[in-house]
Amino acid sequence: MLNGQGRLINYLLALLVLFVLFFLQFLNLLNLNGLRSFSNWWKGQNYLLLQKLTQPIWRIQNMWQLSARLEDLQYRYSEAAAIVSQLQTLQQENRELRQMLENTDRSYNQVVISAPVISFAQTLVAVGSDRGIQPGSAVLHQGTLLGLIDQVDDRQSSVVLLAQLRERALVVRTSQGVQGLLRGNGREILLTEIPSDAPLSEGDLVFTETAPGVKAGFLVGRLAKVNRDNQAFATQTAVVEQLVNFFEVALVEVQ
Repeated sequence: MLNGQGRLINYLLALLVLFVLFFLQFLNLLNLNGLRSFSNWWKGQNYLLLQKLTQPIWRIQNMWQLSARLEDLQYRYSEAAAIVSQLQTLQQENRELRQMLENTDRSYNQVVISAPVISFAQTLVAVGSDRGIQPGSAVLHQGTLLGLIDQVDDRQSSVVLLAQLRERALVVRTSQGVQGLLRGNGREILLTEIPSDAPLSEGDLVFTETAPGVKAGFLVGRLAKVNRDNQAFATQTAVVEQLVNFFEVALVEVQ
């Protein structure tokens, strides 16, 4: 009971104080502008303090947003780079395909155009027995012989490059009419069985002669080095440099 009376007295005193303050303000006996100025200053200081306290939080939030945008941009850049790479590959394939089609000296029912498939240092082409490919078929790029088909599966075939051609030799001739045998030693392409007095010069072009699976007139390469060191031998050899690399072309022909 006493507590209730005490609270009532406090409320009445507070109302009385407020009434007195408003009455004095009404009579211009009390100036509250100073209190208002102090209150505004106090709020301004608190606002600046609040800004200083919350500024690190805003910076962390902005950094997180920037990091998310950067990751999104990196992802989009990776997608764009992949698309550009695909377009460049397609452009190269289209350019080489156009060059192949512009060559009218071909029988289309005997030619299969394919893309090389290079996997784990294996030389493959993406055509097989389903396209009529047979072992020993010539693998070409714009009239240049790159190798021969070795093993044939349903949808892909392995290719023996000329530098790996050890068990089989091809009959070839140079641009000066010199005939010889072409074989590989695992690293280089060699022109062998050439008489020691036959004219061989560095830069001579080498072409195929008619052989099983290989037609005459395919360009093999050019002579890069002629070995004449030992005059006791009745034959001489030369190293043939290919002008086209199987690992760098976009399309090849198999015929």
